[in-house]
Amino acid sequence: MRDSTALVAVALLVALAGCGGLGGELSGPVGAPSPSIDTVDAPESLGHDDRATVAATARWEGLADEGADSADGSGDAAGGGRSNATLDPVRVTVRVGDATLLSGNRSVPANGTMTVRTEVDAAALDPGEHEIRVTVGEATATRTLAVEEARAATFAVSAIDAPESVDYGEDLAVTATVTNTGDLAGEQTVRIRYGTGTSANRTVALDGGAEAAVAVTFADVRFDGGDYPVVVMTANRTRERPVSVVHPSAYGKTTLALYVDDEAVDRNVSGVVAAATGYWERNDERYLGYPVAYERVDDADRADIVLRFDRVERCGVEGNDTRYFGCADLLVDEPRTPMTATVDPRISDAEMNATIIHELGHVQGLEPGEEPAGLMNATSTLATHRPVKVHLRADDGAVIGPVEDEVTAALDYFAAREDVAGSDGFAWEFVDSAREAHVQITYDERGEVCFVDDGGSCTVDGEYYGQQDVRLEELDEDVVAWHVGASLAPVLLKEVPPELTGESERRGREDWPE
Repeated sequence: MRDSTALVAVALLVALAGCGGLGGELSGPVGAPSPSIDTVDAPESLGHDDRATVAATARWEGLADEGADSADGSGDAAGGGRSNATLDPVRVTVRVGDATLLSGNRSVPANGTMTVRTEVDAAALDPGEHEIRVTVGEATATRTLAVEEARAATFAVSAIDAPESVDYGEDLAVTATVTNTGDLAGEQTVRIRYGTGTSANRTVALDGGAEAAVAVTFADVRFDGGDYPVVVMTANRTRERPVSVVHPSAYGKTTLALYVDDEAVDRNVSGVVAAATGYWERNDERYLGYPVAYERVDDADRADIVLRFDRVERCGVEGNDTRYFGCADLLVDEPRTPMTATVDPRISDAEMNATIIHELGHVQGLEPGEEPAGLMNATSTLATHRPVKVHLRADDGAVIGPVEDEVTAALDYFAAREDVAGSDGFAWEFVDSAREAHVQITYDERGEVCFVDDGGSCTVDGEYYGQQDVRLEELDEDVVAWHVGASLAPVLLKEVPPELTGESERRGREDWPE
């Protein structure tokens, strides 16, 4: 009977041990639930310096779902949930590659659901793909995380701030917004150019994702009218936008193409034409209010202005009895293509120069009588020229000194007066030939043109069309000045003084202009 009792006791101890009452190596009762990981939430990729949260949910099947409990990256329970006293704590780890983000023991929540959260910092990882491994007890789940490589500094032009147009001669202010679209900081030279003009360079340093305003002012813009690009360039990008130039000339540009038809001229007048166009190039802003330059072209079809040398029989509404040196189209609003100016080829170079200047004034928009009035007067006289070019000659050889002195005294008399007609003043100079002169003065000791006998002075046609020749015939040297003065006074002075009229006495003529 005692033996049977002992055997029953041993069997009971074995049974109790099998139920876990005495075991020290097992983690729980036989048949206890084990966890599974339902979800792992993590981004598929991160920028090189981004941060993100990794969240995993583990569940124990068979435990009551009475409310969630969680563990965050610091190991603290969230929500104050109760743990399951029948199950031992489990080991929870979160790793990315070789780096451990979270590691520790966690109690099994009473409701059987555990949420694990931690943060991943891409700056601590190399670029490329990494495995996120979440382990809760014996359950494991993985995700793949791609860490992007840091982008090099890339400077883009995100905006250009500039006006729609700029007036000729004004300043153009431009502001460009430059953005570093890369991740890394960098420094570049930003170049801003307008049209075909000079460019401005600015050195710009930007952190990744930062932007800066780059301002440039282009002073005194002097382009022909039209659209020109504002171009902003970095080492990586180029951007542009148009800004139009408003030119004050009706031609819309500064340089005008000039075709010269000089077949009717018996001499080379290129120098005369160049002197006339040069006058406007020097005085354009003063009288026209805008710049002008001339470029000779050899094709009339390419010309803005055609300058022809031909006889002018009629101009506008004037009668046919008028003697014309030239005629031209008058620019009103918009130019014709081409504008035309005609100049008589028979006039002297001096008169031709003044006439070309006058006619070019018309094709540039000046009406008769506008400033410069001396050159734009409808009628050309000695009073409109400055200086008046005088050719002094003798019929039988060189002019003797006393005669030249007398002529000089007469011309200086007019230069000293303030009442010269139609001019701000009178100036003069001697030239070597009639071709270069506005007026010719001929000293003739014999006298065969004005008077057959007794001598005197008169004005006749000179060597060139429209040129005057003041002839001094058989005159004593001491009255030459008076005769020159008497011949020129009606043309140069507003009112002829009594001493220069035919009523003056011989003694007065000898003393004049003292």
